[in-house]
Amino acid sequence: MGVRVETPVLRRDLLVWGIAAIVGIAAGVSLLLVDIAFVVGVVGAIIAACIFLVNPFAGSITFIAFYYLRPVDFFPQLAMLRIPLFIASITSTGLFVKLLLTRQKLIEGWYVKWFIAWWIVMFLSVPLSLYRSQSFSAAQDFAKSVAMVWMIYMTIRTENQIMFAVRMLAWMALWLAGSGIYNYMTGNVEVSGELQRAGAESNMLGDPNDLAAYILMLFPLCYYLFFNDPKRWLRLIYGAAMLTILVAVVYTGSRGGFIGLIALLFLLWLFSKRKILGLFIGLAVFGAVWFAAPAEYRERMRSITNYQQDESAMNRVEYRKAAVRMFKHNPFTGIGLGNFRDFARDFGAPASQTTHNMYYLVLAELGGLGLFVFLNIWLRSLKAAWQIARSRMWLLNALGMGAFVGLLNLMVTGYFLSISYYPYQYILMALVVSAHAHLLPRGELTT
Repeated sequence: MGVRVETPVLRRDLLVWGIAAIVGIAAGVSLLLVDIAFVVGVVGAIIAACIFLVNPFAGSITFIAFYYLRPVDFFPQLAMLRIPLFIASITSTGLFVKLLLTRQKLIEGWYVKWFIAWWIVMFLSVPLSLYRSQSFSAAQDFAKSVAMVWMIYMTIRTENQIMFAVRMLAWMALWLAGSGIYNYMTGNVEVSGELQRAGAESNMLGDPNDLAAYILMLFPLCYYLFFNDPKRWLRLIYGAAMLTILVAVVYTGSRGGFIGLIALLFLLWLFSKRKILGLFIGLAVFGAVWFAAPAEYRERMRSITNYQQDESAMNRVEYRKAAVRMFKHNPFTGIGLGNFRDFARDFGAPASQTTHNMYYLVLAELGGLGLFVFLNIWLRSLKAAWQIARSRMWLLNALGMGAFVGLLNLMVTGYFLSISYYPYQYILMALVVSAHAHLLPRGELTT
């Protein structure tokens, strides 16, 4: 009489079915006791956690997509779940274990190291901060951006991974700009005088000025992908994104965005190979935007030349003066991360607002040390983008030129915005630096 042997496959199947039965019973009982949305959220979180632990690349991509898709804006209840922190913690844990098991370095690349150094400066500002608990809390919150940079650099490194991420950013540009247009058309706007101004939504990138800056940052990436991506059907996406961005910039009614648009057209012309043709196209685009814009928009943009008579513009001058006074108060580490708004009046500002200038904001809150690290990150990222832009590999060329022009343009609009600690520019930088480190050695440079 034969003896029945339980095979490993059978044991595995029994285990899988056993787990499925337990989860199914638990979910069924939970649905009887608690709200269905909570159950769905918990099950989704468990599935996502398993995926991110096993595949940190998926976690990094999801983290990037979260910031651009902004689900919290559409479902405010999600804010209490702290989703970015959840994604960052799970993905970082999986990546950490993976690196340990494969005996790889836990921290690589100058970009990651300098970003960590900037985070350390934030903590160094706490002891001399004017509001220590707030500075400590802000530095803790910035941890998810540090984890983001580390995750992107350590997980998005192959050609296919970088290509997926870069193409996704073009989709995100279309989504962001489209969100602004949708809000404008549905009346979800701010009102400045007689001009209606649209942001992306109420929370993340809800400010019209910030929205204008970041969609303009992504415009060059869509532009160079349009001419370089071998998948021709994707040109429809890139073209639609560029057109949508131009319309959305007008709908934001942002004067900083208008200056950024002029700077963008100039930079695209400056780096074009056909200067005469590029000049005519640039003028045509600007003319179309200007004359198609509402009369209230044109009137607001004309006020740029008379900023001395504009109260808002003159207030921003006073904010910058206040930032200098804060720097003088503590030249080394500033008045503390996250403290400008609360102490602006104490240093001569007309109101309790932020600086509306990313450089002065870092100078005021993190002092000379913080500004040095901040500018070093920006300038070295620009250098990396320029270097990969010289590659014959279409992906490196498109990413390099798109990031170089986009980040330069953001440095212009950033002079009018407090976007020093936002994650969006650092996502693009991380992709550039990762491509520079992992793909450039294989990409042939042009002479």
